[in-house]
Amino acid sequence: MSDHTEPLRVVFAVNTTPTVVVSAIHNLRAAASEPVAIEVVCFGAGLEAALGCSDVSVEMRALIDSAAITVTACRNSLNGRGLGDDDLLMGVDVIPAAVLHLAQRQRDGWSQLYS
Repeated sequence: MSDHTEPLRVVFAVNTTPTVVVSAIHNLRAAASEPVAIEVVCFGAGLEAALGCSDVSVEMRALIDSAAITVTACRNSLNGRGLGDDDLLMGVDVIPAAVLHLAQRQRDGWSQLYS
């Protein structure tokens, strides 16, 4: 049993093929003996993890639906690919810039992992 009153806060910076992040999330949740708040920040090539028509969309949707994770997509990456909010999985939030958001999370004490 953990003595921590606050959950462990982990943000995944996803800028590569998103299949790796799904496995990492499952591993983290299985290994943790304390509550874990997980956010997935999708940008660049990692934007695929937030799209409704990607290879991992079913798995990401299940994680979002189970309230296991929060997923955000970078507006700059969406714009760069000519995509909009309608291309995202339901429940994905949009942030203006992933780099700023990740820096803010790190400043606020979130553990940052890259995938």
